[in-house]
Amino acid sequence: MSLGAALRQLLLCLSTEPGAHIVHGSTLYAPPCLGRKHLPMQNVWEGHNHISTVSLLIDWMEARGAYLLPGDHALRLDLVCKVNGLEAAEEYFSSLPDMHKSVKTYSSLLNCYAEHKPEKGLELYEKMRTMNIVPNTLVYKNLMSLYLKAGQPEKVLKTFEEMRGNGIQTDNFTYCILTESHIMVNGLESTKKFLEDLEKSIPVHWSLYTVLANNYNKVGQFDKAELALKKAEEVMDKGEMFAWHNLLSLYASSGNLSEVKRLWVSLKSELKICSNRSYLVMLSSLKKLDDFDSMQQVFQEWEFTQQSFDMRIPNVMIRAYLAKDMTDEAEALRQAAMAQGRSDPMTFYIFAESYLEKSRTDAALQVWRDAEKIVNTPNWAPRPEFVKRFLKHFEEAKDVDGMESFCACLEKLECLDADARDALCRTYVAAGRTNPSSIIHRTEEDQVETRPG
Repeated sequence: MSLGAALRQLLLCLSTEPGAHIVHGSTLYAPPCLGRKHLPMQNVWEGHNHISTVSLLIDWMEARGAYLLPGDHALRLDLVCKVNGLEAAEEYFSSLPDMHKSVKTYSSLLNCYAEHKPEKGLELYEKMRTMNIVPNTLVYKNLMSLYLKAGQPEKVLKTFEEMRGNGIQTDNFTYCILTESHIMVNGLESTKKFLEDLEKSIPVHWSLYTVLANNYNKVGQFDKAELALKKAEEVMDKGEMFAWHNLLSLYASSGNLSEVKRLWVSLKSELKICSNRSYLVMLSSLKKLDDFDSMQQVFQEWEFTQQSFDMRIPNVMIRAYLAKDMTDEAEALRQAAMAQGRSDPMTFYIFAESYLEKSRTDAALQVWRDAEKIVNTPNWAPRPEFVKRFLKHFEEAKDVDGMESFCACLEKLECLDADARDALCRTYVAAGRTNPSSIIHRTEEDQVETRPG
């Protein structure tokens, strides 16, 4: 078995584990209409919550003699970019023997550039042309994505025509990118006419109508958006979960609560089994429409029918409770999740941010003290930009006691750095305090111990 085949088997196993999930998305610059079924195989890894584990497994398998085909190198390149960043992916590509620098690996690197550095992606494509590498469907998809992200939609239209002229197969993804670009170049009404003309020659996928609807929503033309959504619903495969999710979100964006509720009933009727993802989309849609009573009803329904626990769903309710100052209800959900070891980093961020915004510093600090219990993830560390927000708050308030307590929390989490210590010192000076913190004492002692003798 090749490495790629083994990894695909592993993906199948991981994606069916309780608690495992794959987020809809891609490394391509995809319009929101697209789910993972429309994307190349290697892009299925995007957002996978086991991605670091998979990357380690690749190293382990290769060290034990697993052979890598060109497609396997392309897959590995994609994973290296996700786990270690673009620079590491570039180094991996450079290290490959020429025999493995195939159209697949070049396309994978192009894919990485589409996400991170469009200008370098366009340079790479020119290099591929000089090397007479014949573009395939994936290369053209990435190129169209690059042009769209680089703000050159007119080149997307030309690339699409070149693609068809060269006899390269088009698909829903390329038509989605084309539709988005057509709107940017020619406007909404012209694109509507374009889709009407397209209907006469090929079956138009539902996602193209949602691209149109999304852009109508952006300019406040909600009636026209809803006409496009009706058309999408008419032609979509009723068994395709992502189509329902897309319609729910777009109707919520247009402010149409009655259509959101109607679609929810239809979704449950058509799909029979309502997934965690469906409940998440519905709750998010109701939150956007500020229908709190319906949110509570849908959440209670999920609690009663859930087949596997997904903390993202209670987190939506926690946000809603905190927004309405229903702290007791929000805390009850947090405590219940913590008791079962099911809360996650987002739970921590939601509470800490909400309490800080409302100047409830004691409550915010208690969340930091409970961070390890809430997060329940080994070797977790808070996001640096989030830490800076708290440091800035206490420093500007000249709150020495709050700053000391916060730094103690950081010390416990083993992420107390020089920036935090400097902020603590500045807060002492600003507040006119002269008795230094025990944290500062320990820092000075550490510096003495580490000086060369």
